[in-house]
Amino acid sequence: MSIKKWCGFTLGPLALFFLLCITVIVLIDPFQAYHLAGEYLPPVDKTSQVYSNPGIARNYTYDSAIVGTSVTENFRPSYMNTRLGGQFIKLCTSAGTVHNHAVLLEIAFRTHVLRRIVYGLDIYSLVGESDAVAYALPEYLYTDTYLDDAPYWFNKSVWGTFIPKCLKTWGQTQDDAFRDKMYSWANQDEYSIRAIEYNAVFETPERIYAQDAFLEKARKNIEINLIPFIEAHPETHFDIFFPPYSAAEWSNMESKGTLEALLSLRPLCFDLLSVYHNVTLYDFSTWESWVLHASNYKDTTHYGEWINDAITDCIAAGDGAVTEQEMIARNNDKLRSWAHELHTARRWIFDSD
Repeated sequence: MSIKKWCGFTLGPLALFFLLCITVIVLIDPFQAYHLAGEYLPPVDKTSQVYSNPGIARNYTYDSAIVGTSVTENFRPSYMNTRLGGQFIKLCTSAGTVHNHAVLLEIAFRTHVLRRIVYGLDIYSLVGESDAVAYALPEYLYTDTYLDDAPYWFNKSVWGTFIPKCLKTWGQTQDDAFRDKMYSWANQDEYSIRAIEYNAVFETPERIYAQDAFLEKARKNIEINLIPFIEAHPETHFDIFFPPYSAAEWSNMESKGTLEALLSLRPLCFDLLSVYHNVTLYDFSTWESWVLHASNYKDTTHYGEWINDAITDCIAAGDGAVTEQEMIARNNDKLRSWAHELHTARRWIFDSD
């Protein structure tokens, strides 16, 4: 057999096989990288978040977005549509850094005209390097070219796990309820004193971090990963809020020696963000009806979905907006006091529900 015939018999079928694989992936597209799922429910869950997020940011219809870490995953876009107007989508990254959020905001602003961003500003997301991410990102899904998508087309998990998930829901279509359930962990956990104390730490710190330990990293993160979007899009309003961790989380910080270093980031955020007319900064960290009641928490940081709804209501009404630096200082005093009380008692001492 000649080399030409051998190539025809071997490379030809192989090329057809590769083309068939690519065609199936592009048509079914479990991560919605190329188009929205029209005939099935896409596998949008915690196992696929960094893979699903770029397709969601690029291809869904929306004019407003929820951005943040796992404490923003229980927001309900349908409820936010009613209370805040517009059409919301979740662009959340569990344990995400501000760079994680910036990557998604870049896609969102490049592909949509946005009227509103509700942004959960976790203190912990500010303390890493400005290009740090929580998990390695599949960069090929975040670009606009198809030329680097081979890891998607020929991925064992895509073929063995995610395409079968798509086929199992064939014939179903997405609706507002599906958007609400994206990444949501509502109704999956116990909310109680026991849940808080299981994650609480009441120990003498091995070291005390300097008050300015994280200031420069936080400043750089905000200046690189958030402010450019605020400045480039004056037509978009940014509702940025400090999430309401339970009081026990601030005691955890005292046990780790980071309390003062992390408290100092809050006035920095106010100084950097309050100068923009399209930003409203909210501080929900000292709302006693939330943060002093263990029945609102599954651990020291994660609150129930009813708190997410309540945050939406507060933003709609303008409640909790920070208008002066002194408000941050007073709230820091409260957080410091609660942390000291809990750390001294070495147990949860507030409500008994």
